[in-house]
Amino acid sequence: MRPDPLSEAYRELGVRPGDSAEQIRQAYLELVRRFHPDRAPDGKQAEYEERMKRINTAYETLSDPNRRAAHEQAHWGNGKTTSVTPSQPKVAPSPRDPYYQMRTGYQRRLHRVQVTQRALPPWARMVSGVVAGLGAVVGFVLGLPFGIIGCIPGAMVGLVVGLLVGLFAVYLCAFGLPVALLAWLGWVLVGEAGAVVGGALGTVIGAGWVYHLWRCSVRYSQPRS
Repeated sequence: MRPDPLSEAYRELGVRPGDSAEQIRQAYLELVRRFHPDRAPDGKQAEYEERMKRINTAYETLSDPNRRAAHEQAHWGNGKTTSVTPSQPKVAPSPRDPYYQMRTGYQRRLHRVQVTQRALPPWARMVSGVVAGLGAVVGFVLGLPFGIIGCIPGAMVGLVVGLLVGLFAVYLCAFGLPVALLAWLGWVLVGEAGAVVGGALGTVIGAGWVYHLWRCSVRYSQPRS
């Protein structure tokens, strides 16, 4: 005999037939926090998604007073175990649904930051690439005492650290060169006052360059759906 999915509602949420609507809601939210697909360990994404579907089905059954009453009447009201199959079509989740609200909150908060070199000027890509390559070599050498198993992750870590250090070097050059050049030029032309004015102007120009390079190298992804 094919099992009735509605008969699993109370068991799926871990509640009893006499529990209140608020108790059912709290049990549902606890299961959502535990089995939400975003919290799934590696290799268990499909398992968590399937479990979340069963939890949602059980909550839809027990959160609606009419469907819950029909379920209880069918299974316990007259001592028979007839199947109750909802006939209404599937509709979009209501904004008042706590699972919908929680999922929307996740989507609004989960932004990913990506660092890229492709949009940087050629000189910046060269500096960052050279430092990243040196970082990979240093990481590989530091991993030599651990054998090939240590060299490969060492090189990968060194490459990532070198990339970050290379970007920092690019920002330092973009900020420091205008300051030093304009301060020196002002000192040669005017003197100490010119050096102060040139340094201030170079600071403004350097800060603008740093901001421009940051916009070129850092991208924020859209919220996850």
